[in-house]
Amino acid sequence: MASQASTTGRSFPAPDLTGLPDEAAQYVESQQQQPMAIGAGAVGVSALTARQRRELLAEIDVRDALSRLADIHMRWDLASTTHWDVAAVQLDLLLPTSAGWTSAVRAEVNKGNVFTAPQATVQLMRELMETDPPAPGRPMTAEELVLLLLSINSEQQKTTEFDTENPSVSDWAALDARFQKMAPDDLYELAREFLTKQNAGLLFNAANKIEVLKADIWDLWYSPWSDRVTGDLGDRPADTFEMATGIGFDDYLRAGNVLVEAVAAGQSTVDLDELSNDPRVRGFVTTNMALDLAGFRAQLAKDRDEGDIKLQRYAFTRYPFLDLGDGTLLILRSHWAIERFFGDTPQFDVIAGFSDRGDQESARRFGDGIKYQFEEAVGRIVTRIAAGSPRVTEVVEEAKLQREWTRGRRGQAPSVCDWVLRAGLLNVLVEATHHPVKGTLAQGLADGAAYDEDATRVLTKRKFKQIASVMDLIRGRGWAGQPQPDAVFIPIVVVPNSGTPSSALSEMDNAMRAESVFAAYQGRVARPAVVQLRDLQLLEGIGDHLPGDVVTLLYAWRKSEIPLSLHEFLELNNAPRPVSKYVFDAARRLDERLRAEGAA
Repeated sequence: MASQASTTGRSFPAPDLTGLPDEAAQYVESQQQQPMAIGAGAVGVSALTARQRRELLAEIDVRDALSRLADIHMRWDLASTTHWDVAAVQLDLLLPTSAGWTSAVRAEVNKGNVFTAPQATVQLMRELMETDPPAPGRPMTAEELVLLLLSINSEQQKTTEFDTENPSVSDWAALDARFQKMAPDDLYELAREFLTKQNAGLLFNAANKIEVLKADIWDLWYSPWSDRVTGDLGDRPADTFEMATGIGFDDYLRAGNVLVEAVAAGQSTVDLDELSNDPRVRGFVTTNMALDLAGFRAQLAKDRDEGDIKLQRYAFTRYPFLDLGDGTLLILRSHWAIERFFGDTPQFDVIAGFSDRGDQESARRFGDGIKYQFEEAVGRIVTRIAAGSPRVTEVVEEAKLQREWTRGRRGQAPSVCDWVLRAGLLNVLVEATHHPVKGTLAQGLADGAAYDEDATRVLTKRKFKQIASVMDLIRGRGWAGQPQPDAVFIPIVVVPNSGTPSSALSEMDNAMRAESVFAAYQGRVARPAVVQLRDLQLLEGIGDHLPGDVVTLLYAWRKSEIPLSLHEFLELNNAPRPVSKYVFDAARRLDERLRAEGAA
């Protein structure tokens, strides 16, 4: 079997693409150009076992080593959200090394591969925290740092499919031959196992621009509560935060802005006194967002009890600071620390605040209210996308859909989606569902069967059936009594950024799930898209900045001959991924509010 070398220097068997569209070859080539984690075997050095790592780390100054890893995280996260030059971070780490094998590591980095990806650096951080050295340690050498990370990469890349971390072309060929012989159902089950781990990895490594995070905060927390929210939760979710925690949401976010500025200045530590002059905010941070080493050891021991730690991250996303005991906090991973203020985690602070004082009813109402806030935020994005598209003539909301198709049904309300964007015979059907990935799935602790059960319950049996109902109504009853038997449909389900990420594998899985539900519409319905909120915002950015109509691009993406995520589709077409004008405007408005003294 012929082989081909990727630009990252690894050889793979040339896949048999007979009968597949040209896009398939482009996609395979693009995947082979993706950075690969550098393991010890790839550079001709023996990987340290878990026991050998523990013995080495027992000699090391834990605080100093953690500080160095925090600096790596800060530089990696900055690169990942701005210029994408992660090679510079790694080449700097190799500068002080002199061992012969490090030249091979440098060569791998220059090919585009990586040894400091967050999954490896976070695991090393975890192993350092689990270490309780008998005496003050020594500084870790540059070679030791690199070897430890290479060894963790080797460990994390072990699979049941290969006996080695560097499979040969013949190894890959044997695996391909095995897959070729598998029954379709068995192959599908195996694909779901891969998909489950892939999703957890994508969530682990996801990084958002600060402007996007701030725009989401502005939309979710500072918009008035939805009319569907019951009980006294204040005027906005920001008011509810203060009711539950005792601190103003503005003050909380001002502390977050101090953190953002510290990270932008290249700092991996922040002083509590600089973070906020409000003792309540400082107390909240130390109690709910930071642990000392003993606290982390206890938390990480619980993680070990849960199972494989490779993709577990919740201990660090909930507690992104190490309390150094002198009024200083070490920023363990800057992106997670920033998201602790400007991400989804403050929602859990509100629920915990109500629950801790026995007010379970308010906690429940807040959780339900956030689902409504999410739906309304999605609706505003959909409306802006439609306003920028000459092809869209109308955005029909759920209430109007109900009125349109309830007439003549003896008052029986039909099952409909949240919005329909009408563009002639083309109808874009949008359904929002605030469904984060379950904790066990999000941390790589569950299997493909658990993923299948969740996706079947939420997508196959609910959301896809809702969308099928709308397609049936448009074709059979149409608009204003005029049926549209020739209508064409693009179904989209929007989930939060903590929901299932999109990839070629998830696209394929969703298409297979929808096949039986959409059977009556084949030829007139595109593959369903399940997208995170950030992907919908990207579509808005495309409509703002790129020539052509976003609906035309949307149609081309959904009707492409192979299933691709939006990002993969844009990459294959050499298209940029612009941030929308609204995101920058909303982030600016939030900053203006936080700069104002005495903001309510």
